[in-house]
Amino acid sequence: MIMQPRPVDPDRARGFDAWAADYDRYRPGYPQELFETIAERLALPERPLVVDLGAGTGRASLAMAEMGWRVTAVEPGGLMLEQLRARAADDGLIVATVQASAEETGLDVDSVDLVTAAQSFHWFDTSRALTEIARITRPGGGLALFWNVRDGERSPFLAAYAELLKRSTDSTEDPGIGRYESGGREETRRALEVSTAFEPAELVQLQQEVVMTPDQFMGMAFTASYVRVGLTPEQQDQFRLDVERLLAEHGHTDGRSFEVPYRIDLWIARRSSR
Repeated sequence: MIMQPRPVDPDRARGFDAWAADYDRYRPGYPQELFETIAERLALPERPLVVDLGAGTGRASLAMAEMGWRVTAVEPGGLMLEQLRARAADDGLIVATVQASAEETGLDVDSVDLVTAAQSFHWFDTSRALTEIARITRPGGGLALFWNVRDGERSPFLAAYAELLKRSTDSTEDPGIGRYESGGREETRRALEVSTAFEPAELVQLQQEVVMTPDQFMGMAFTASYVRVGLTPEQQDQFRLDVERLLAEHGHTDGRSFEVPYRIDLWIARRSSR
């Protein structure tokens, strides 16, 4: 696979770089069931060649590498890639890295079995990204887009937290996970429907429970762009107080761990034959 990184939009690259360490520390990972489902639904080879777009600090890239998959992480943020490389080295894993955008990866035509985007497709220019994904994916290969979404239907605390977010932020206009939850899911569906390069997409929903302490939940809350960037320092201070009060109201105090339920939305599409 010849890697020819293209110029990266500096504003986009810096988007999460400023809090790369926090992103790596607090964002939840993905269960092995997710990747087993992808492999089964797309009939992947035993050790598929995978490109993980918008790889961030490598939550998905490293999980796939642990399964023996041959992974190339593509990420526009330099500090994010540094975190990913350090984690891979600490874990004894091999992950190739390319600093590039999802729309222009610089990778070879028909070079991979699978392209993934974990918690990131809503950041892309979806039409251009799908064209690029189709270009680098071999016919018969596949695409897997997935998100961890806090599941308020299984948690009164998360339902209350969602209401707090609505009061505190303009998350419906934010291009982060708030946008995916409020409307990006249908945008993803439409983007896949209009792309002639892929067969009809399938939405699979999985569940996981992530164990966090109150401090870890707070850290996770402040990795959201609609909090970290969308709120002024004064608003952030108030938001922190509101989250602390909400945690206490639901009995999450004294550093005791609790389960945070997540729904995983997984979109799978197979590359059409050319």
